[in-house]
Amino acid sequence: MWGYIIGGATMFAVIVGFFSVYNGRATRKLILGEERRTQGILDQQGKRLERVEEILDRMRQTSDRAQQTLDRHGEILEKLSDQHNTMIEILRTAQNRNSHP
Repeated sequence: MWGYIIGGATMFAVIVGFFSVYNGRATRKLILGEERRTQGILDQQGKRLERVEEILDRMRQTSDRAQQTLDRHGEILEKLSDQHNTMIEILRTAQNRNSHP
C-alpha cells in the first residue's frame, strides 16, 4: 500500500514539477514580450517628446522675435509721439504769433 502512496506522490510531484517548469518558462516569455512592448512604447513616447520640445523651442524663438518686433514698434511709437508733440508745440507757437500782431 505504501508503494501506491509513494508512487502516487511521485507522479503528483512529477506532474507539478513539469507544469511549474512550463509555467515558469511561459511566464518568463510573457514578461520578456511585455518588456519589449513597453520599451517600444517608451521609445515612441521619447521621440514624441523630442518633437514636442522642438516645436516648443521654435515657438519660443517666434515669441522672442515677436517681442523684439513689439519693442521696436514701441520705440518707434514713442519717437512718433515725441515728434507729434513737437509739431503741436510748433503749431501753437506759430498760431500765437499770428494772433498777436
